[in-house]
Amino acid sequence: MRVLIISTPVDTHFLPMLPLIRALTGAGHEVLVTGQPDVTGPAAAAGLETVTFGETFHYQDLRRGRRPEGLRPLEVVGRPPAQQIDGAAQMWRNHAPYFLYDYLELAREWRADLVIGDHMEFAGPIVAKVLGVPSVWHRWGVAPTSEFMLKQTRMWLGPLCGRLGLESVPEPDLILDPAPPALAATDAPPARPIRPEPQSGDGTPWTYTSAPGRRVAVALGGYTLDLDGAPLLRRVLDALAATGGVEAVVSAAPGHRSAIGTLPEGMTYTEETAPGALFPGADLVVHHGGPGSTLAAAALGIPQLVLPQLDETFVAGDRVAAAGAGISLDSAEAQNSDTELALSLRALLTDPAYPSAAGRLRAEIQDMPAPADTVTLLEELTTRQEVLA
Repeated sequence: MRVLIISTPVDTHFLPMLPLIRALTGAGHEVLVTGQPDVTGPAAAAGLETVTFGETFHYQDLRRGRRPEGLRPLEVVGRPPAQQIDGAAQMWRNHAPYFLYDYLELAREWRADLVIGDHMEFAGPIVAKVLGVPSVWHRWGVAPTSEFMLKQTRMWLGPLCGRLGLESVPEPDLILDPAPPALAATDAPPARPIRPEPQSGDGTPWTYTSAPGRRVAVALGGYTLDLDGAPLLRRVLDALAATGGVEAVVSAAPGHRSAIGTLPEGMTYTEETAPGALFPGADLVVHHGGPGSTLAAAALGIPQLVLPQLDETFVAGDRVAAAGAGISLDSAEAQNSDTELALSLRALLTDPAYPSAAGRLRAEIQDMPAPADTVTLLEELTTRQEVLA
């Protein structure tokens, strides 16, 4: 089976598909990843075959906006309404035609049997339908596009599909969802669960040296720090230091460290960003609500303090808090309050209700079908399509 992977040009949209890709290659199938350098760079670093189109997308540039220097987006515009978060699909709908014909030509020449993309890569199902092969969407977090927004998106893509000889905008033949039941959306199309596996990269897993109970992983994400998040990270570290006896690993690129400052005793900087390398062994994860961090902490059964900054990260924080597995501070006032941070951190490190709820999330994820089980389903899907053809 020859599987073409297409992703919107954001690395955190692509990386959740890696466990399935590994399972596919492990089963002897050929995989080719295509997209802009934002995606093919991480794919090549993971040892995968790639074909690159266009220039780097620089997604973070879209998030900067016109802000007073030194302020995070949350401090300027606050939490976006739910409709605006769901409306992010419009941007990727507009992006879909940019390389659609390149993807179509590549898929035809490479003779792809199956097309897999993230759930906002609307070009994938179109390419697959034109070629007469099945397509799959792989969601990358806990905030998939709603039924309403998908209908709007398909309406706008109708003329493009008509020019390609299609009667309507195709839907994927299968949708895969890595969110466990307690975190999954209820307003999106039904999907088959697929067990999320924490992305570990090529780094050595972090080794915590203190006794369990006070081990904390702090990973606010590169986008947060790029968007003037250093002061927020500093407040988090000071609040952790005030609780006493905390060992923390702090993920931050060297370029941000002067703004963050010297770390309190018991804390160490790392350039590692992969949650599968940083989170195991921790008693608490402090993060920004990104899909990789949220699902990795859930898969490992670790309580979470979520400090959302953009788009769907607020939904992730809401779901984690509703499941009882963490606390989400979703306003600039709360995030900038030393008292709120200290109270939240203390509760998460001392109240047994949080690790208990996090353990339930972990059990839910362990009951989800593994990526290897999904490979068998994809093989059957492709075979069935060939029979129908």
